[in-house]
Amino acid sequence: MNNLIKNKILIINLIVFLILSFESNNIFAESTIDIDADKIIFDQNQNKINAEGNVVVKSNGIEIYSDTVTYDKNKERIDASENVKIKDNFKNTYYSNSLITNNNFTKAKADNVRIRLKDDARIVGRSFSKNNEINVISNGQYTACKEDGYLIDDCPGWKLKAKNVYHDESSKTMHYDHSILYVMNIPVLYSPYFSHPDPSVKKRSGLLAPSFKADNN
Repeated sequence: MNNLIKNKILIINLIVFLILSFESNNIFAESTIDIDADKIIFDQNQNKINAEGNVVVKSNGIEIYSDTVTYDKNKERIDASENVKIKDNFKNTYYSNSLITNNNFTKAKADNVRIRLKDDARIVGRSFSKNNEINVISNGQYTACKEDGYLIDDCPGWKLKAKNVYHDESSKTMHYDHSILYVMNIPVLYSPYFSHPDPSVKKRSGLLAPSFKADNN
């Protein structure tokens, strides 16, 4: 009888331990988000956080800066507008008028995007969408020019314009649909498809991104 009671107690303790372990793992698995702003209002009915003024959102290594942010806790969705700036885990910086993204910045949409890659190369476009590690920029322009600002039309050297620019962060490759290569702002080459390694790649076989030099002659 004593052995039976001991076995039952042992089984109950094991079940409680497993339940607590499962709950503990779920707690640590949940994504965390920090929001700092001049003004923060929590809407309990809709379970939303509204932030205004010098808003800084930090979530899973992503930093988002903007004038206003609405965070939907149920959908884990961030809506940012006005002077939006994003720093991702790859040390790239995005600038936009508006942004809709999830906590991890794995699903996102933005308008009038300007992207500064970690080596200072730049991409600009009418719109931007992100699906996991694939970034798509419509009516995009890419240049390795390191002049200040985003006046690509006045930037010397070369640039690529395309209907769509795809940046595959997993393969570290840039892809272009209907691309035109400009040298000194003069169109010199059209290609229905073009690709090259992104600036983070130091060595790779195949077609490399072009580089040009000019002198007084």
